[in-house]
Amino acid sequence: MSGHAAPFHRLGFAVAIVLLALLGTAVPAAAGPRAETIRSNAVVVVGIAGLQWSDVATGRTPTLARLASSGSVGTLSVRAAPAVTCVGEGWLTLGAGRSAAIVEPSDIDTAEGCGPRTAPPVSSRNTGSGASIDGWEDLAELNRQLRFGAKPGLLGTRLTCAGAVGTGGALAAADSSGNVDVYRATLPDDPAPLLRACPLTAVDLGALPDAAGDGRNAALRRADAALARVEAARPENSTLLVVGVSDTDATDGRLHVAIADGPGFDRGWLRSSSTGRMPYLQLVDIAPTVLAALDEPVPEDIAGRPVFRSTETRSESFATTRAALVDADTAAVARKHLVGTFLAGFAVLCAVVYGIAALLLRRRPAVDDPLRRRASVAITALSAFPVATFLANTVPWWRADPTTPALAAAILGAMALVTAVAVAPPWGRTATGRLAAVSAVTVVVLLADVMTGARLQLNSLLGYTALEGGRYVGFGNVAFAVLGASALLLAAGLAAGRPSRSAVAVALAVAVPVIVVEGSPGLGTDFGGILTLVPAFGVLALLVAGRKVTGRRAVAVLGAGAGLVASLAIADYLRPEEDRTHFGRFVATVLDGDGLATVDRKIRANLDLLFAGPHTIAAAILLVIAGVAVFRPPAGLRAAYRAHPGLRTGLQVVVVLGLLGFAVNDSGIAVPVNAALVALPAAVAAWLRPEPGSRFGRTTAPNEPLDDVRRENGQQTDEGDQAATEGTTDGRKTSDTPARSAGAPADVLP
Repeated sequence: MSGHAAPFHRLGFAVAIVLLALLGTAVPAAAGPRAETIRSNAVVVVGIAGLQWSDVATGRTPTLARLASSGSVGTLSVRAAPAVTCVGEGWLTLGAGRSAAIVEPSDIDTAEGCGPRTAPPVSSRNTGSGASIDGWEDLAELNRQLRFGAKPGLLGTRLTCAGAVGTGGALAAADSSGNVDVYRATLPDDPAPLLRACPLTAVDLGALPDAAGDGRNAALRRADAALARVEAARPENSTLLVVGVSDTDATDGRLHVAIADGPGFDRGWLRSSSTGRMPYLQLVDIAPTVLAALDEPVPEDIAGRPVFRSTETRSESFATTRAALVDADTAAVARKHLVGTFLAGFAVLCAVVYGIAALLLRRRPAVDDPLRRRASVAITALSAFPVATFLANTVPWWRADPTTPALAAAILGAMALVTAVAVAPPWGRTATGRLAAVSAVTVVVLLADVMTGARLQLNSLLGYTALEGGRYVGFGNVAFAVLGASALLLAAGLAAGRPSRSAVAVALAVAVPVIVVEGSPGLGTDFGGILTLVPAFGVLALLVAGRKVTGRRAVAVLGAGAGLVASLAIADYLRPEEDRTHFGRFVATVLDGDGLATVDRKIRANLDLLFAGPHTIAAAILLVIAGVAVFRPPAGLRAAYRAHPGLRTGLQVVVVLGLLGFAVNDSGIAVPVNAALVALPAAVAAWLRPEPGSRFGRTTAPNEPLDDVRRENGQQTDEGDQAATEGTTDGRKTSDTPARSAGAPADVLP
């Protein structure tokens, strides 16, 4: 085998191993009891806007408490098209199975509250018992223009008959023309005839006041009494779904109540494959649950999936169950309120530390400048911040009062612990050794977390929260960026200074477990992550082998990533429908002809986030400047490249990761920004301390003097300046490629 072909053979072998591992996770297990929604004769959906688990108490809401004790329960994310869901948007989303809006989300001023977002009125027909919603065509047209793809009227169109009580119920039960078959403005004293008129009845029991107090307590008692009438009059063999259908405060989203009682919904936890995390549900799950319970086909082009009772046991104590559900809401809300403050504070801290570093870089230091040494260690601590935000969730900081100092203490404690590991010998003797240690800790923590349930991801500062409704399991885009950048820098550092074949083997040894965990359904479950990581590690394998990244080779590594994703998605599609992840559901939408619409929504989401404001545009410009500096470095960074073997290659592939991550994900510049959180400390710390000293800190030959390194960093030497400027040592060209066999050509990525 030729030296030029070896990296591709090894890369192909690694891709094959990854594919087999991923397919192993996607293949369904041996036949066993399947979780599914049990067939009912009728479904009654009762919505109470603003209903939270903290509202449910035996003395105040006895009907709700009894249903929650005997039925299946979960916590509901009511995210619709706007960031916070008002009443009309909640009901419209419930009936559409996709996030919907009453007004254009970009025109919403949250300070005005939910008033401007009131649902349109319902007009009863002159004859018969039906009704129609005024302005329905305008609602349908508005939602057609939004990227969420909602088609209001799904339930009413799919069912032969649908009834409704109240304006909200009408929004959920209307057909595609805005017509409701059976309608009552208020719940009758005897609702039995109404509930038997159609297979589906959607009942709007009103909205709770925002503030806690006597008014809210009175509203809860009225709603509970009305629910008792519905529960007593419901048809035999029917399913009753009770949901907190929306928020009521336009500035403060919460998690809400979800209760299912009926066939197949005995005491237990609710689960949906749309979230993959018990007991979290989405509002968009209600429509497919209704269809499944009525034995109607569930369309693939909606966001939600049918809800079913989990096989996991639940405590017989309602108080214990309620406490767990209230705690889930408390954690989500605490994270939402603190994330902006903490990230802004970290940005200020970074500005101070990097500002000091910039001043130190302008000085002509002594051979061993203690200020630079301390600044380099401080930057190492900054690099520990991303993984520390996840480790902070090992303690329940959200239960503290106040929460701010508790979270700060948890993060600072984790940063101190990771930094202590990083500065320990032998790797702690050099800047890149310390950064490699931080990268290793980050990779291990994140991989271990998703392999054990992703408990550190949920409600962490750089993780995700159920309030956002974007992801509930695996790696979010931010965590993926942190993991990917850390893994690439670690692999580049470990491969540095090794012969070509050994370097490629080491890089792929890091790549394979990272990609397998990242892409496996039920673990990382990250579609875009594989599309990004496989090409990025492919470029890394070429660089550490001393190969130039030509157009043909770039196409090859991109094709490997695309092929891997396609194989995994098809395998996931072949699983039972209720077991599929978004991998398999995407294949289903492609086969149904809606694949381009899904891609269009992701592109529009990406662009919306990129141009969200001056801050995102400024961040994008700074990222471009930083990316150019990686490939066309200033003199001091060139010195750091020479002294620290894996640095140049590591930074280059992180740039590749950022570009690909931006292109294939729907989170704007989140991937490149958070990859920079990992890469920037590595570059600056090495720039401050360019002296080699360990396996993570050498690229020059063992007997090579440090004059070149020190000269380009502003230090005095006895040599002339020309050799340093051109990067020569005793007349020999110094390689920026960290790992190259003796006979390999110097044809690397410039």
